[in-house]
Amino acid sequence: MGHDERVITVATHPPDLATWDQEKDPYYLEVFGETEPVLDMSHAEVLPPGGSAAQTTAATPVYEYWWTIGHGGTKPEHRHLLESRKKLDLWDRLEDIAARVYLYFPIAGGWRVQELAASAKYLAPVAHQSDWTEKAAAEWQRMQPIVAGAGQAASALGVVPGVGTVAVGAAPILSAVSKLQFGSVPQDVKGFDWYVEKVTFGAAAGHGVMQGVVWAIPREMFEYLGGRLTGSLAVSFIPTASGDPSKWAPNALPMLAHAVVYADGEHSWVPEQNKFIELNLSPRQPAT
Repeated sequence: MGHDERVITVATHPPDLATWDQEKDPYYLEVFGETEPVLDMSHAEVLPPGGSAAQTTAATPVYEYWWTIGHGGTKPEHRHLLESRKKLDLWDRLEDIAARVYLYFPIAGGWRVQELAASAKYLAPVAHQSDWTEKAAAEWQRMQPIVAGAGQAASALGVVPGVGTVAVGAAPILSAVSKLQFGSVPQDVKGFDWYVEKVTFGAAAGHGVMQGVVWAIPREMFEYLGGRLTGSLAVSFIPTASGDPSKWAPNALPMLAHAVVYADGEHSWVPEQNKFIELNLSPRQPAT
């Protein structure tokens, strides 16, 4: 495999999904993404050095990290296929917020992430697809002028002293945000109003303070999207130093993930409330 050919890495619970025992673990959880992301070394440059226009500016590297939570239950109309899994069926037992999925990133490794955009994925067509298509088209139309404007600014403002870096840096970020809109569940469809929040976990799993994002998934998303739900988070990686900056170096630390499903008045955690699956990340400096 060539030096620039990279393979997406996956972390799961159970660790080997080929041996998934649904009686023991009703739900599985996986996260996957790039484990050696490139750091954005110029993230703090609002103006280029000396106030003069930058002739060339590297684009901000943007990475997407996905999660999937799944279960082996069957909808009422499919129960004749797998009668033995009837007790795994959730459709009439879920709470209004049916699940929450958490992704955490460390801040103590000489780097941290900037969260740019979150998504909840679906595969078309779904029930009421026409409503979804209309909502998604409206969202894309809203984003289109922003993305187009960023591209125009990147080319036009590059010749204006002190402005070029801002435009060039913004263009790839806005482009990445717009791409996440495709295939993402529209939030303003009734019953599908998923949302995200920023969260913090203190000294999680011995890795120090972790900062992250949690998805709140409504019951209807389980009902219409089936037994496998997927979301993603787009981030960029930035270097951070505590103490002497001359001694700075990025260290490998894991991204953590866990999830909870609310059914039958109980909280079912994957893997556990205070345990996580780990995807080890080793951010690297850009090649010179």
